[in-house]
Amino acid sequence: MQSVLATKNFQRRPDDIYVTAYPRSGSNWTQNILIGLVYGVDVLTDAQTFDINLLSPYLELVLNGVTGCELADRSSKRQRLLKHHLPVHIAPTEIFSRGRKNVLVFRDPKDAALSYYKLYQLGPNLRKHQSPNLEHFLDRFLKGRLNYGNWWDWHKHWILYGRANPDTNLMIHYEDLKEDFAKEIRRLESFLNLSPMTSETIDRLQALTSVESMRERLDTEKNYKGMGVVNKGEANRWKTEFPPEYVEKFDALTRETFGDDDIVAKFI
Repeated sequence: MQSVLATKNFQRRPDDIYVTAYPRSGSNWTQNILIGLVYGVDVLTDAQTFDINLLSPYLELVLNGVTGCELADRSSKRQRLLKHHLPVHIAPTEIFSRGRKNVLVFRDPKDAALSYYKLYQLGPNLRKHQSPNLEHFLDRFLKGRLNYGNWWDWHKHWILYGRANPDTNLMIHYEDLKEDFAKEIRRLESFLNLSPMTSETIDRLQALTSVESMRERLDTEKNYKGMGVVNKGEANRWKTEFPPEYVEKFDALTRETFGDDDIVAKFI
């Protein structure tokens, strides 16, 4: 795909920040959080003027004939916030060669799969590839027969890279953001060398990046109207919606891939 090749060869600016995440793992949420941290929370207050594709381009996405890379190139911001979902072997080479700041977002594969299943039903370019039922989709997820490939391989290689380069990579969990938002904001501030927010501003940022607030901003003509990019935003939804036999299959593959690695222990 031409847009993926363009993303791989994309030329960044020294102060750029990447959001790297497997689909449906909290990248939209992280983008909104970073917009508030870097550009100020007031940017999140006006749903009519908010344009996530200009504020934080999704590099390999082609929307209305324009790629995220093209939108990023047009940006006048000194510090751009850039998102992608690509695995290590086709990710932007400057992440590795230039050592740019990279926020890696991880989420329980069971919750990511449920959200991805919903996106395949709603996304205009994905509907024709949707599964007839959840079980069929989960089989595809386990085999990596989806856009962006296998969840376990994707994470194995990004975790190896992130751990080998801790100065330029911050690994965060969707579940930790849900559990202790303020703590994770402090980690992001430290990693990005940002001035600390007041506690009151963090509370405001949390409110402005709630599911309800993001849906109001993103489900607009200027952004992703009708595409279902903002789902329920829950952690551990799999506990009530996942077929038990697939819980066992997902957890077995996680153990097989990562052993007792603590970075994925919360997913079992």
